[in-house]
Amino acid sequence: MPRTVGAMNRLDRNIRGSIIDGYRRRRVPPVFRCPVCREALDEELARFTCANGHAFDRARAGYVNLVPGGRLKGRSSGDDETMVVARRTIFDAGLYDPIIDAVASTVAAEHPLFVLDAGCGEGAYLANSCRPIDAMGWGIDISKSAVRHAAQRYRDMRFAIASSYQLPFADDMFDVVINVFSPRDFAEMFRVLRPGGAAVVVTPGPEHLHQLKAVLYDSPRPHDPEPTGSNLVPESARHVRFDRALGDPELRTSLLQMTPYWWSSTPQRRGAVAMEAVSVTVDMVLAVYRRSD
Repeated sequence: MPRTVGAMNRLDRNIRGSIIDGYRRRRVPPVFRCPVCREALDEELARFTCANGHAFDRARAGYVNLVPGGRLKGRSSGDDETMVVARRTIFDAGLYDPIIDAVASTVAAEHPLFVLDAGCGEGAYLANSCRPIDAMGWGIDISKSAVRHAAQRYRDMRFAIASSYQLPFADDMFDVVINVFSPRDFAEMFRVLRPGGAAVVVTPGPEHLHQLKAVLYDSPRPHDPEPTGSNLVPESARHVRFDRALGDPELRTSLLQMTPYWWSSTPQRRGAVAMEAVSVTVDMVLAVYRRSD
């Protein structure tokens, strides 16, 4: 019996999909790049080496430090242990599941094989985006504490201490680059994206954590939109906004500790958050930027 046109079209799409998938999976996976000479790094059991003899030891947790000299001079070294542990506490409690799921579904819609999280923190966004779709994940962050926690929990991902402004990868390597609440350089993200690849960027919305700010500051202001630093316009953008009850004072403190507000607040205001911030609004903007060439 002859196939219907619809069935034939579905068959054609399946064939095309198989061909494309086969092509993608023949691609060479990304490797870290030497920060000294930019040659590819060969991954060995205890270290990473390049053809020019530069070597970088693998930490016990499995990550590698690719910052020349081990630390960025004149710059912050990123989130400290307190902030990283607090963020993991909040994530493990499920309080940020809606935004983690939103990032993961946005990544999955790209059908990626290789994903980079530029500013990966403790790794939750990268792992939750890659594991359900069997994508390969790389994460970089300038925070040693964050990268150590990420590498210890997510052994199937690859992590390095590195700067988002000098990504340790060759051009055109990734299908998706994730960036959540982290410093970013769009030129660098687009450089390591393949043509047609997507940058998934999350920034704070105007009402993000406004209950915390109302306790911490006498005259709190809404978040201003974050500039891209260029004339880039996202292909799509949407708010991910939800409310969370914070019945446990320790969760209220952890939420505060994972934000920059912790360092600008007094002990009295921190105590007030633990007592008064019984609910919070999470308001984020999730945008997708497309590399067109």
